[in-house]
Amino acid sequence: MDRFLMAGVMGWPVMHSRSPLLHNYWMEQQGLTGTYVPLAIKPGTLDAALRAMHPLGFSGCNLPIPHKLDAMAGVDEVDDVARKIGAISCVVVREDGSLFGTNNDWLGFTGNLKQSYPDWRGDAGPVAVIGAGGGGRRAGAPDGRARGCRGPQPPGSRLRRAPTRRAGAGAARGRWRGRRRGRRAARGQRQG
Repeated sequence: MDRFLMAGVMGWPVMHSRSPLLHNYWMEQQGLTGTYVPLAIKPGTLDAALRAMHPLGFSGCNLPIPHKLDAMAGVDEVDDVARKIGAISCVVVREDGSLFGTNNDWLGFTGNLKQSYPDWRGDAGPVAVIGAGGGGRRAGAPDGRARGCRGPQPPGSRLRRAPTRRAGAGAARGRWRGRRRGRRAARGQRQG
């Protein structure tokens, strides 16, 4: 290959990310000449950063929260998987400069699940996702649905966001109403 490959992770904050360490190791193992760098991109500036990748010679980037959601409107094409999940984890810069968004986070989630529980069946019962952050969006899609999952139900700490996540993943909303009020009341009793 006669080209120096550049890719990175665009996040805020991002300097704690282990992605550069991992991706640079994998690039070396595959004999690829290039680098994978952390790119500190403040919220509200993602579109400009994504559009700057082509003129700077980047091949693409990965996106953590909060950028996964915002990128949906900032790329030229979104594949079906990312559209179903409602978030983009990977942006590819095409030769013509256009940006293609996909989500491959679910592959890691499902791969881990299959490795740990090879006989797991999605239709055996509801799925509980611990946490309502970025993982809550990707956990039940699309392999889980193909295996009959009835939708993830994230009982996470970000309950204000959870109804949106559950609705996007197709889970029932009714069970979670009032849970937050109950926790607040319990906290009030402990303090008093």
